[in-house]
Amino acid sequence: MGAKAWFAVYYNTDPRQTLGNAPVLDREASAALAKRIMPDGALKEMEDGDLSFLNPDHGEVFVGVYGDLVIIAHPGLAADRLSEIDGQWHSLGLGAKTYVHATHSVSDWCAFALWDQGKLVRALSVSPDGGIHEEIGERLPFERPYWDGEHPVEQDVDDDVEDEFDDDVEEEAYPFPFHPLELSEAALLEVLGYQFEGRPDDWVCDPMQIPIMRFGVQKEAWWKFW
Repeated sequence: MGAKAWFAVYYNTDPRQTLGNAPVLDREASAALAKRIMPDGALKEMEDGDLSFLNPDHGEVFVGVYGDLVIIAHPGLAADRLSEIDGQWHSLGLGAKTYVHATHSVSDWCAFALWDQGKLVRALSVSPDGGIHEEIGERLPFERPYWDGEHPVEQDVDDDVEDEFDDDVEEEAYPFPFHPLELSEAALLEVLGYQFEGRPDDWVCDPMQIPIMRFGVQKEAWWKFW
């Protein structure tokens, strides 16, 4: 897996239904929202991206308004503990529900958080090296099979080492009963109806076919949202 991303989703109705209906990007609303997010930054519109790539660098922000579904990708959302991000990111002004997702395949890290009516419902952040960075709220239904061991991590022992030491070799146990990147993809499928890597037959849309506006920020103001 080679995915990395940091983005927020705001919605009142099921995003999967919206994305499954090939929504039109509202460019005027997206540009206005970008200015609202970066009030102190001089924005430069760049070539459109798409929903398969949601990991802007510092100095960039991606914004997509699709009716009552809003997607914002911003490096300020790449936080180990999403429950502690600036409260402006989960303001009620953009939707009754806010879902934030962050992941990076280099460290096998996955984090997501869900707010409903401004109240934090669930926050999870895990990586094999760091363990559970945070876990708040009850596990969501799509998570439970992973925690219950229904999607175990396959670990291979080197055949040469195994032959040399025979039964003395003990495989170090993986710290979770699942791989964080697989849970990350399951979360994406549950919320957005597609994945960065996974099973296209289960997707409601092709993310590469749904554009999102990209902006360069000439004067960075990453600590501000409104």
